[in-house]
Amino acid sequence: MSTMDESKQEQPGGRAPQALPAKDSRGRLRLPLMLLGPAAVLAVAAYFYLSGGRFEATDDAYVRSAQVAISADVAGRVDQVAVHDNQAVHRGDVLFRLDQAPFRIAVAEASAQLAAARLKVAMLKANYRQGQSELAAAQDTLKFQQTEYDRERRLSASGIASRSQLDRAAHALAEARTHVAGVEQQLSALVANLAGNPDIAPARHPEVQQAQARLDQAELNLSYTVVKAPSDGVVTRVEELQAGSHINASTPVFALVSSRDVWIEANFKEDQLAHLRPGQKATVEIDSYPGRTFVGKVASVSPGTGSQFSVLPPENATGNWVKVVQRLPVRIELDRLDPAHPLQGGLSASVSVDTGYRRHLFGSASNAAAGVR
Repeated sequence: MSTMDESKQEQPGGRAPQALPAKDSRGRLRLPLMLLGPAAVLAVAAYFYLSGGRFEATDDAYVRSAQVAISADVAGRVDQVAVHDNQAVHRGDVLFRLDQAPFRIAVAEASAQLAAARLKVAMLKANYRQGQSELAAAQDTLKFQQTEYDRERRLSASGIASRSQLDRAAHALAEARTHVAGVEQQLSALVANLAGNPDIAPARHPEVQQAQARLDQAELNLSYTVVKAPSDGVVTRVEELQAGSHINASTPVFALVSSRDVWIEANFKEDQLAHLRPGQKATVEIDSYPGRTFVGKVASVSPGTGSQFSVLPPENATGNWVKVVQRLPVRIELDRLDPAHPLQGGLSASVSVDTGYRRHLFGSASNAAAGVR
């Protein structure tokens, strides 16, 4: 019994030295683990602290697209509507036509006025040439009458010619002078009607130019009867325009929404704008296309909040005032549009902008320390 008891007592005593190394190894690992845990937490916290403020995001964003109010430059009756509602069109496509009959009549009338103006200039130039011939003849007559008068005066002085003959010669000379003066006055009037230049080209005469301008305007008005798309896009609310209806000039009849001039309007809070600048990269997610990301950049920042441009801006100088965080519209231009994912105006979006801002751990700590002092 004693031998067995001794053997039993020896067995526990013999196994105990084998268990001590395992306890020692766990003890050695416990201290590094206790140090690594807080270090990892501090590392993660430092990462989030240093990267904080770099990305500014908002879900108060919407797709915007340029809209053109389609109207005619002249008044008239609608003859044909060439498009239907929500139809895609390209630049230069015909949208609708006006009745051209009155405009063609105006072109014909202006063309006739131009021809009459040219004919008038030709007649003025012909009258001027005829007046020059009359002036030459009148001047010859004046020279002759002057010679006759001088001769009659010498004869009258010598007593050969009577006084009546001298008077008749003087009267004829006066008539010749009057005739020359009248022809010269007529020529002056003709020169004035020819814009001061008897050799002027008909196309440079003011009346011809005025008539040409009327014709150009009439032809331009005729071209305005065909209304074309100013850009690529989609027409909307076309059903309000029907053939036979009369429209006024410059009065919108429907709208054209551009399919190319599309951007994102993101409304960031005022405390998100400290490091936001034009040119920074932005990622956009459209609610209509889950999982699809669009890439763009900050194009511009509005000079004022939305309330500043409202019809009735808020007046905070009167009554009770409650501070409300303001938002500033930021324009995001997309790098590329995807035809497979068209962006309609008004769609909701989420925007994230990489401002590139990074905090400096030691700099912040030193600043904080300086602030404490």
